[in-house]
Amino acid sequence: MSQLFYLRDSRSNVGSTCLFWAQDGCGYTSDLNKAHVYTLEEAQRKFNSRHTDVPLSKTLVDELAHSRVDCQYLPEDGEKDGCDEYVISPKGRWDGNDIYWLTFDFLSVNYKGAVVFSYRNALARIDELGIDANIYAKPDIDAIARRTFQAANINERRMITAAGIRKPKRPRTRQTTGKTRGNCPHCGCITWGLNPYENYTCAEQYSERNGLSFVVSDTCEELKASKARKRQVKIKGERTC
Repeated sequence: MSQLFYLRDSRSNVGSTCLFWAQDGCGYTSDLNKAHVYTLEEAQRKFNSRHTDVPLSKTLVDELAHSRVDCQYLPEDGEKDGCDEYVISPKGRWDGNDIYWLTFDFLSVNYKGAVVFSYRNALARIDELGIDANIYAKPDIDAIARRTFQAANINERRMITAAGIRKPKRPRTRQTTGKTRGNCPHCGCITWGLNPYENYTCAEQYSERNGLSFVVSDTCEELKASKARKRQVKIKGERTC
């Protein structure tokens, strides 16, 4: 069976949760069930055209997926007729849009670990812990829980390169000072200046480089001679030390 991939938008996460390209490239989603699934060839083409769209092996992502609940879709809390299973969510705790649940290890954003209570036992547990929390009917939460994948679980070697994806070569960009090259109109020497529309004289280059608010009046020859004298003084001082 050929490798399949999700395409992650690596520019940002929602809390600790990754965003993926949604079905047919229609926006982004954190719900793996709504993420578009790409073949190896499709994923490689997308990665080549934009390096922030990173393919991750679907099989390995699915293995590490967490079930989470987005606070934007929460139903009303409280007791429901005919329901005898409830879960507890402490108030004021989020990871991105995802809420936390009371588990055997106290708290987790992974809904799979949520402890199930009767409504009466849920009230007693909240009172025992002394926390402010909401009690939700488990069937209501089951209906909105979704599979998600967290950025901390990314293993680039296994999920990208070992899965058959080749990292495209990126053009190297050279750092620039922002200065434009020109020639001194007096002596023809190469000069550099921040104003791209003018050829700097040697004096103008010297003044800008040294942060002077005025242009020194020395001619090119005098300026070069002055620099030479300063170098000689510096060399003698180093030898004396």
